[in-house]
Amino acid sequence: MTNETEKITINLGVVELAQVDALVEQGLYANRSDLIRTAIRKQLETHKEDIERSLIPMGSKKDWQWMVGIGGVEKSVLEEWTEQNEKMNISAVGVFIVPKNISAELFEKSIAKCIVRGKLVASDEIKEVIAKMNA
Repeated sequence: MTNETEKITINLGVVELAQVDALVEQGLYANRSDLIRTAIRKQLETHKEDIERSLIPMGSKKDWQWMVGIGGVEKSVLEEWTEQNEKMNISAVGVFIVPKNISAELFEKSIAKCIVRGKLVASDEIKEVIAKMNA
């Protein structure tokens, strides 16, 4: 698992920020960021089913593999799909990893569409293939 974070900027009203600071001062949260992260995580958990529904295009659940979190594909799985003359669709939210031992040619032969919302860890060649798929 990765502890990598992204920095965002939010705007809060004076009253909301004062309330955040009051909770931090009481020791309920370590700092403003801790409270905001906690609030976002609670909202994401509340909307978990909505997020999962958004992973697969409407009416096309068949032949889609999806993941939320950190994951990727294995070369052996792509080779199996290619041997069976099948192409898979992938939808990922989080960090999607394509190992270095997977060539752009194998990826293109085995994947019809790859949608990544978050971070894609892959070679430049794989990133180009994915960009073409989604164009």
